[in-house]
This record gives sequence, structure tokens and C-alpha cells, in this order.
Amino acid sequence: MMKILVTGITGFLGSRLSEMLLDKSFDVIGSSRAGNASRNIFATGDIDGDTDWQEIVFGCDAVIHAAGRAHILNDNEKDIAAAFNKINCEATIKLAEDAFAAGVKHFIFISSIGVNGESMHQNAISEKSVPNPTSPYAISKFNAERRLLEKYRNTQMAVTIIRPALICGPGAPGNINRLLKLVGSGLPLPFKKVNNLRSMASLDNVCDFIIHCVNQPEAKDEVFVFSDEEELSIEDITKLMSAGMGKKARLFFFPSFLLKLLLTSIGRKKMYEQLFSSFSIDSTKSRALMKWKPVVTIQDTLFATGKAFHEGNR
Repeated sequence: MMKILVTGITGFLGSRLSEMLLDKSFDVIGSSRAGNASRNIFATGDIDGDTDWQEIVFGCDAVIHAAGRAHILNDNEKDIAAAFNKINCEATIKLAEDAFAAGVKHFIFISSIGVNGESMHQNAISEKSVPNPTSPYAISKFNAERRLLEKYRNTQMAVTIIRPALICGPGAPGNINRLLKLVGSGLPLPFKKVNNLRSMASLDNVCDFIIHCVNQPEAKDEVFVFSDEEELSIEDITKLMSAGMGKKARLFFFPSFLLKLLLTSIGRKKMYEQLFSSFSIDSTKSRALMKWKPVVTIQDTLFATGKAFHEGNR
């Protein structure tokens, strides 16, 4: 039985990933800040470039590194870039070093589509797109990617890097959670007839693709951008979430250029881009090279996400 370490196993992605790995009869261990001995989860505390992973990775065939420092609202760190790099880059490289020394055969790093930038220009983002990380979070992920490939390409430890789009699923944190709160508030929203298209990634599809990569030699030393095939407008997304909540979305039309002026004037330009601009990802490589097929649609995922949010707040 193949033994796999999932770091960040108690997080949004890690917890669902471990469930799906166990369903497929893998031997799964995990790591988290606090740990849980009864669930075979090792405690690491706050990870950095000095974390000792030797005992944890011993006997593992593969490591799926999903732990990391994500976007934090009202970040209190004095040096935000250094804080991201310490956890997302230095800790990643130390884990890879210990994994390599222990004879681990496959190291899968969960990066971010933010490595390709936060806005799209003319063409959909693909693996051929020039990386353009702009936030401290994305820069730290890209630093880890480069060092992993430079150090372990063409060695006995395969490295696979996956850059998922915004991940949606029940319990999603961050921007998805903020949108759910907005939709759930019942307030009228200016999303009607907004002509944009956004690529997103269903949680179960991300997890299934990761698992699919574990045993596939085609994944060795490859980078994948990843999203569901269907692209949706903010109007579509809102309607699907609302349907899951058992209500009809309250939407009205408001000219997008006026919204842009308004939000920019109050320092919320990034909010405008996240809600009203387009962001398309071409994830053909993940299907063609890996011969992988989705296990769920983004429509069903958004409905389920809205339903879980509603049930959790009743």
C-alpha cells in the first residue's frame, strides 16, 4: 500500500484530499500545526526552513505539500514578504530536502494560479504563459517552484507543481467565503448582465487530479495550471450559490464602468477586478497529458457550496 504524507491535512484542501485518498485505499498520514496523534497527524508547529521533517517523511512514497501561508486580511507582520517566503518557500525546500534524503519518490507542491498574475490580458493563462507573480503570497510560491525544479529535476524524486485557480467547495475560505456572505445577506447586488468569464476549480476535481498525478510518470517534473473547463460570469456564480441556499438571487443592472470608477475612488479597485473582470485559464494540459477527466461540474460545486453555507448558518 502506498504511503502518502499530506501537509496541511486539517485545512480546506488537505482535509478533503485525505478523505479521497483514504477512499482509494492509500495509507495516509498528515501534518498540521497542532497535530492529532489519534488521527495519525504529526504536529509541526509553525513551519520554516529549520523544521525537522525526517521522522514524518520516513517510509513515505509520496508527499503532497498543501500547507502554507495564505492571504491574510489586516496582516500584522512587519515584513509581510519575509513571512510568506519563510513558510511558503523556505519550509517547502526543507521538506523537499528531508523527503529526498528519506527516499520519497514523488513530491507534489500545491502552488497558486497567482504565480501567473492576478489579471488576464488577451489570452487565457496556460503553462506557456510567462509567470508574473505580484503579491508577496504569489512571489513566495513562485520562489519555491523555481528552487524545487532547479534542485530535483531529473533526480530520483519526481516533482509536480499544480497551480489551481480559485478553489470552490463547501467550507471554502477567503474570497469564496466573502462572496457567500454577500450573497447570503439578501442585499441586491449589481451583477445582472455583467459580461465577464471566470475560471474556477472545484475542490473535488483538484483533489482527484492530485491523486491522479501520484502514480503517473507523465507528471514527473511538470507544472500544471488547473481549473474546471466551464467558465462562468459573476451573475452565473451568484445564481448558483443562491439556488444552493434555497433562494433567488437579487440582482440588478448597473453600468460596469461606473462601478469601476466608484470602487477605484474608494480604494477597492482589486475588488472590482475580482468580481467584474474576466480571468480565463486553459487547463488542456492536465486533461491531455495526464488523461484525466473531471469528477464533478463547477455548477454542481457552486450549488453544493451555497447549500453548505446556508445549512451552517441556520
